[in-house]
Amino acid sequence: GTDSDTDGTTDSTTDPTDATDPTDSSTTDPIDPTEDTCGDTGGMGGDIDFSYLWVANTNQGSISKINTVTLIEEARYYSDPNPPAASPSRTSVSISGHYAAVSNRGTGTVSMFAATLDGCVDKNNDGVITTSPDKDTLVPFEEEECRIWTTTVNPPIAAYVGGPRGTTFAPGLFNEGTCEYDAQKLWVGWHTSNGIAYMARIDINSGTFDVTVPVEGWTASHAPYGAALDGQGNVWFTGVFEDHLYRVNGKTFELSKWTSGLGHSPYGMTVDFNGIPWFGGYFGPVAYFDPVTETFGTIPDTDAYHRGIAVDLNYQVWVATNAGGGPGCGLQQVDGETKTLIKNHVFPQCGTPVGVSIDLEGMVWMVDYDGWAWRMDPETEAKDQVLIGGVHYTYSDMTGGALKNVFVPE
Repeated sequence: GTDSDTDGTTDSTTDPTDATDPTDSSTTDPIDPTEDTCGDTGGMGGDIDFSYLWVANTNQGSISKINTVTLIEEARYYSDPNPPAASPSRTSVSISGHYAAVSNRGTGTVSMFAATLDGCVDKNNDGVITTSPDKDTLVPFEEEECRIWTTTVNPPIAAYVGGPRGTTFAPGLFNEGTCEYDAQKLWVGWHTSNGIAYMARIDINSGTFDVTVPVEGWTASHAPYGAALDGQGNVWFTGVFEDHLYRVNGKTFELSKWTSGLGHSPYGMTVDFNGIPWFGGYFGPVAYFDPVTETFGTIPDTDAYHRGIAVDLNYQVWVATNAGGGPGCGLQQVDGETKTLIKNHVFPQCGTPVGVSIDLEGMVWMVDYDGWAWRMDPETEAKDQVLIGGVHYTYSDMTGGALKNVFVPE
């Protein structure tokens, strides 16, 4: 396609009936990371302290925790009390890296896990944290003490297609006294059988919903497919194969909608540090939306079967591509500043790449449906393969890198 900006049409709906008071002090505010009041953290106490890749094992009903430095899968957890029916997919990581969440499409649940032992809870008070010690040993769901909570979305999902998909943490409020983020939240989207989708917010301390925004007239076949935050705490999301873009204001919970008119078919989506949403088109080009001019554009020469998408701090946009499209199986690199294609990267083994994420060190991760992940150095293009047992229909912000890059850019 060509880099043609097309005026989008905007619909706006205010005052969602299920939303909480917009003046709630726990609402996400923009973070100013320039205040150096936290010692060595440079005022960025919410910066990711640990670098893990959280991969959903869709066929097992579990989630894997992989150290992005050592490349070791350190633990594996069941994501739902009914693992065979769970079908976990989207994962999200908190801004500090201390927590990860996974949404289960088949059972309509969301589970949150602690990344390190000091965040786990000794639920049976035996003085020991009972948890998975490695990739081969899963603790029974109810006994896993690094699982903090599991909650069921409500209203109920419209079977599997309505199950929760788009999932993203919100950082909350930065506490300069503790150099931590307080009142952190988690947004998740699903849809019901009555043509209504929901984008709702969970208080991560309690695991309960505190805001629910209905999206009436939902026409996409599946639940909100991808979700990501901008630096103002607004939630952007899309419906798969639908020429629409939605935003929930992080303070007022007002819902806005744009239609591109480009006929693009978004699959994966993310938001960069300039507040620009990006989309991997499954039947077409990489696309983006300028929220200032409210116009859409596409990147020339990028037509492909795209899946997951991520943006690094050098403003390089990385998109998974599947076989059958122009570039074939691999990873597409786009320059976010010049809006041009840089390169189509190929890998020694490539099945069905789905998820793309950027880790703490700026490495690009591509998770393959067929049982592995690749870590690529964007400078040298050196690639490391990590075998991960199972089937991985997983993508979104699997490392927390997208959230970190938006709120605490270096």
